[in-house]
Amino acid sequence: MARIDPALTVTASLSMARLRADVKVLASDAYEGRGPATKGLAKAADYLEKALKALPVEPAFGNTFRQPFEMTVGVKLGKKNQLLVAGKKKKVGVDFMPYGFSKSGEATGIVVFAGYGIQAKEYDYDDYAGLDVAGKIVVVLGDEPGELDPKSPFDGRRPTRHSQLRTKSLLAREAKAAALLVVKDPLSPKLPSEPESEAGILAQRITPAIASELLGFDVLKKKAEIDQSYKPASASSDRSASLSVEIVRERKKVDNIGAFVGPKDATEVVVIGAHYDHLGFGGADSLSGTDQPQIHNGADDNASGTAAILEIARGLAAQPQGLRRRILFLWFAGEESGLLGSNHFVKHAPFDLKSVKAMINLDMVGRMSGQKLHVMGTKTAPEWDALVEKVVADRGLTGRFGGDGYGPSDHTSFYAEGVPVLFLFTGAHTDYHKPSDDYEKLNYRGLVLAGAVAGDLIRIAATSEVKPSYVAAPPPAAPSGGHGYGAYFGSIPDFGEDVKGVLLAGVREGSPAEKAGIKKGDVITRFNGVAVLNLQDLTVALRACAPGDVVEVEALRAGAPVKVQATLQKRE
Repeated sequence: MARIDPALTVTASLSMARLRADVKVLASDAYEGRGPATKGLAKAADYLEKALKALPVEPAFGNTFRQPFEMTVGVKLGKKNQLLVAGKKKKVGVDFMPYGFSKSGEATGIVVFAGYGIQAKEYDYDDYAGLDVAGKIVVVLGDEPGELDPKSPFDGRRPTRHSQLRTKSLLAREAKAAALLVVKDPLSPKLPSEPESEAGILAQRITPAIASELLGFDVLKKKAEIDQSYKPASASSDRSASLSVEIVRERKKVDNIGAFVGPKDATEVVVIGAHYDHLGFGGADSLSGTDQPQIHNGADDNASGTAAILEIARGLAAQPQGLRRRILFLWFAGEESGLLGSNHFVKHAPFDLKSVKAMINLDMVGRMSGQKLHVMGTKTAPEWDALVEKVVADRGLTGRFGGDGYGPSDHTSFYAEGVPVLFLFTGAHTDYHKPSDDYEKLNYRGLVLAGAVAGDLIRIAATSEVKPSYVAAPPPAAPSGGHGYGAYFGSIPDFGEDVKGVLLAGVREGSPAEKAGIKKGDVITRFNGVAVLNLQDLTVALRACAPGDVVEVEALRAGAPVKVQATLQKRE
């Protein structure tokens, strides 16, 4: 691509004072962590819109800077939540609490005890062996036998996948249980508000006392027996119970924010984007180590990228000379909930998405250490490598370069649509997804440099005669030693569509999925004999497999059923 013309760079326009001021506002307690569809996120959208209205830029969505879309933002209890033991109603929030992933409905049936609710061939352990749970209410213990006990036949150092609630719920559902009751203390008096996809089974959390009353024996003694022997102690019963669950999933409107700079008659576009949402008061993705709500200000993640792009927009709006392509500045909502904003944009772009020639994403660029800036995605176009290395070096920086266009941020949505991408990142840190990610901890001199690199790259992409040419991602290399971390399939989920199953945004080139004939747009409905209702089901089913396993995959393609076999590979 074109060499850097110093006259086209944006260093002079990047103000450290303005960057710091923007981050200080966006990451303040007044914005309450910019959680999904909250007042804080709305305030952030207003802040960006006000800043853009003060610039000579064009609204990206007709006569508005906003692109609205709906997302599921939480769950709450409806009116029909109860548990009856021997005909007596138990108290919600005291004796039992529905799970947010429970389906809504009612069930009455015989109660059976299925130990920890685990089937683990690798540990020669099966709580369901010889136990008929079809149509019955299954009681299981939380966690796993001897959790964190070095002598345990399970991992003993950290919880395995068998301890996870979604694994337990899938096993109970596939065994055709009517409902799942998980014994776990202490019992939360409130339903966690963060949204979770439905697991396809009625599910409640109950206290040990209620479990013992249901089953007619001391459940904690039974737990101690299993933990000592590491052998299942499942048991049938002649007792019955009734329960009902009503979970209400709330959907609200949020906005992507966008603006154009450059010639209106240009037929090609380059995009620079960042997500402006964060975790709000925490939730399931918080790493704070507590269930107590705390404001997660997200200064680095991603007020840093949000502010940097706003500052780049100020500079390029003031100096738009020489642009042959339009530059689209985008700020996405819903990234922390699964790339929802960027996914919505690529499906509902206000122009033909084929006109987008490149996308640059900034996510967590505020904690530069040692003059290092990581730029991933350089393998998505052959033109990127030399250009990125030169731009980064010309700013006096070093870093790590390479990688394909898939990853846990918004560039993935564009790459899945055939757009070459770059992803700028200054590295992980101990404040990630914690309340301690505050504005005082950012390296603002480093943020200026990261913004300057991004500004140089987007301006060169908008002025060069050469266009980046898209390269499809190869499969990840098999590890040269060790055991990796599980089986690899190669499907890329589409997080933006609410379907029964897993809609695919794409498949990796050369992956088991591609070799088996799985295609972008397919909806996976069954994997290795397990019904797939959502991404969690597919994840659980895949984790139960090993590299080399041949699995049957069922999918819908344009509404028609497709059945293939795939040979799973190792993953790094």
